[in-house]
Amino acid sequence: MHDLTDVQLVKRTLQRRGDASMAFAKLYGRYQGKIAAYIAAKVLYNPSLVDDVLQDTFMTAWHKLEQLKEHDKFFPWVVTIARNTAMDVLREKKRVDDISHLLNQEESETEEELDLGATEQMLASLEPLDREIVVMKAVLECSFDEISLQLGLALSASKMRYYRALDKVKSDLSQQ
Repeated sequence: MHDLTDVQLVKRTLQRRGDASMAFAKLYGRYQGKIAAYIAAKVLYNPSLVDDVLQDTFMTAWHKLEQLKEHDKFFPWVVTIARNTAMDVLREKKRVDDISHLLNQEESETEEELDLGATEQMLASLEPLDREIVVMKAVLECSFDEISLQLGLALSASKMRYYRALDKVKSDLSQQ
């Protein structure tokens, strides 16, 4: 099963019998590291949120796999699910935080202090869209065409934001 393409693994998973769960596990193993890194950048490296979003992403992919029309597009499709899931989690977290502040209650759980490495701190200093573009390019190894399509940006805008973000990171590095 190691030599199977995404298309073959998706087709086996869609059969929902025999080795379907093993085929999906292979897809998970193939992409979970890249998807987790992408999610981490979206949720500012909060480890508990990364695990939750990663699990929700692949559960959604498992349950909605029949909606994937182009079987060779599994990875971009899962990236879209991850982005939407992360945004939902962040919106919910913000709403809970806003309600908590409105009620003037202290949260029962104290959030862990995040010990961000230099790279994560620099990425965290970028605007969310710029951070997403950098992670898609550097971690997910997406082309600018794929980034533009996924984010609904013009190709030139994707490139401009990426290179400006890199310039900002380089500038931040030189000031340290």
